[in-house]
Amino acid sequence: HSTRLITGAAVVLTLAACGDLSIQQEDELGDQYAAAIQRELSLVSDTVVTGFVTRMARRITRVADDAQRDWHFYVVNDTLVNAFAVPGGHVFVYRGLIGQARDYAELAGVVGHEIAHVTLRHSVDQMKSRQKTNVIVTVVCAFIDLCGSSAAQIAIGVGGQALFARHSREDESEADSAAVDYLARAGIDPNGVAAMFRRMLNARQESPSVLQAWFGSHPAEEDRIERTEVLAARQAASAPTASGGLGDPGRAGAEGADQASFTAFRERVLALPR
Repeated sequence: HSTRLITGAAVVLTLAACGDLSIQQEDELGDQYAAAIQRELSLVSDTVVTGFVTRMARRITRVADDAQRDWHFYVVNDTLVNAFAVPGGHVFVYRGLIGQARDYAELAGVVGHEIAHVTLRHSVDQMKSRQKTNVIVTVVCAFIDLCGSSAAQIAIGVGGQALFARHSREDESEADSAAVDYLARAGIDPNGVAAMFRRMLNARQESPSVLQAWFGSHPAEEDRIERTEVLAARQAASAPTASGGLGDPGRAGAEGADQASFTAFRERVLALPR
């Protein structure tokens, strides 16, 4: 316990004191914060489910991450509709969000968006912009168990409202654009980004409480959706015909295989015990 206290405090103080964080420091911070989150959340242990998400995500990180981070992907066993990422390459996707998706590209759009928050270092930049005192209190509360279980859950953001889950409109827009680019370069339909956001917007009208956590950290206005649709159309218009790219004649068959595997994966997720 004392070791965790010293290590956690050291990382936080380093963050507070330094103007810039190296990738290694970012990874260390993310690893410890992700470990704290895992202690509070119920994670799916089904290797078929976690393996599917990991393979999809690594397909995206191969084209997205020049820093070659040590990525980790988790499925949260909660029907809440949400997803978030923390520095260093830790991405958490809720089973409730998987249930909302209807095809491979839609889920990949969300995963790509969260990956972009990491590769663009939005969470680290956001932390540096906050008051140092608030950062130290919040993060140390998460690292060590001094705040009590309910307070710790609030600090960590069990409902997806984590310190690292809230981003500015500018950050969200940048992550949208990057996700469209990532999906296109990974040979995945980039329209999935806008399609998933539009699906969530429509679902909110029917069940606003179910989507509360998602829209609390991912504001999805109509103009934001339209902008990603335009970006995806531009990607399609300029796509090369190289094997695996958007212009590849054999891509339809690959998409069919993706969709078949996604359908089986989604059914398995929906059947998981709660």
